[in-house]
Amino acid sequence: MKIEKDYINLLPREETSGRAMNVWYGIVILFVAAWVTVFSVQLIQLWSEQAKLVAFSLQKQALDRQLTALQKELGLTGAAGMNADKVKLIKSLLGERVLWSDVFKQFSRIIPRGMWFDSLEGSATGAAEIKIRGGAFNYDAVSQFLLAMGKSGFFEKPQLNFAQKTVLRGHDIIAFEITSGISKTGGGRQ
Repeated sequence: MKIEKDYINLLPREETSGRAMNVWYGIVILFVAAWVTVFSVQLIQLWSEQAKLVAFSLQKQALDRQLTALQKELGLTGAAGMNADKVKLIKSLLGERVLWSDVFKQFSRIIPRGMWFDSLEGSATGAAEIKIRGGAFNYDAVSQFLLAMGKSGFFEKPQLNFAQKTVLRGHDIIAFEITSGISKTGGGRQ
């Protein structure tokens, strides 16, 4: 049995139900704030990834243009009437060529001071080979150059044919001749 005081509510009705509503509003506001935060973070990541994608696409276009230019330069574009076998044959023949510009770049990297070339003879038929005739102020420069050729990975089995002291215009110089094979793949360590 209930006593009369159980039915008496001293607080106004709005206050008790208002607190419950305020709690629900707080929960909803927290949920919306959390959702907006997560959405904002995801949106920022999306923009960042889109910027990267645009940069990669621009880089790909630039590389495609360079590839097309190189293919035209090397004559690798397939002309009308050429089948796959002809294109393969041309590519294999071009693969056996020596890029002499790379050979000269390699020389510029490894030649020591006090050395010069009088003549260069190159042959790309069969085994690619080069014969170098020149001079130097001392034997040390010739040996440094020969050692650098061997270490470069670009030249194969460099050999000193001769190194001989001679007098030129009243100065002692070392005349030399070196022969070496050339790696057609451009060497391992350029």
